[in-house]
Amino acid sequence: MPQQGKSVVLESGKRGIHKNGKGAVYDEDGKCKTCCECEPFVLASDVTNSSHPSFDLTPYQGPDQAPPGTYWRLIELGSCYPGGYPWYGAGCVDGDGRLVGLPNQFTSGYYYNGYIDLQIGCESDDGTQIEWPGSCQTTSPVYSC
Repeated sequence: MPQQGKSVVLESGKRGIHKNGKGAVYDEDGKCKTCCECEPFVLASDVTNSSHPSFDLTPYQGPDQAPPGTYWRLIELGSCYPGGYPWYGAGCVDGDGRLVGLPNQFTSGYYYNGYIDLQIGCESDDGTQIEWPGSCQTTSPVYSC
C-alpha cells in the first residue's frame, strides 16, 4: 500500500524523470503532483506601515496553496534595491501544497509603506536556480528546506 513520502510503482509501470533530472513520483491514481509545468506567481500582497504594521499570513498556511515542490519567499518590494530586495522568510512547498515554515504574520517596525509579496518560485530547468515573479531579483540559488 502506498504511503506518503514513499515512491510507488503502479501496475501500469508508470514512472518518469523531470527535465531537471529528478524522479517523478506518481500516486495510486496514476497522477504526478510534481509533473506540471511551473510558473512563478504572487500568492498574496499587502502594504505594511505604522497604521497597518502586520500582514496576516494564516490564510495561506493550509494545503493546496501552491504546486508541490516549489518554493516560497516573503519579500519587500519597492524600487529595485541595489543589493536586491529584503527577504523576510523563505521555505519549500510540501507534497500537499503547504508552505512549510510560513509564519502566522509578518510585522514591520517601519513607518514607511512596505510593499510585501508572498511569492511562489519554481526551480529552473537545470535545477540550479529558483525563478521568481517580478522584474528585479527574479532568480536566486536553490536552497534546501
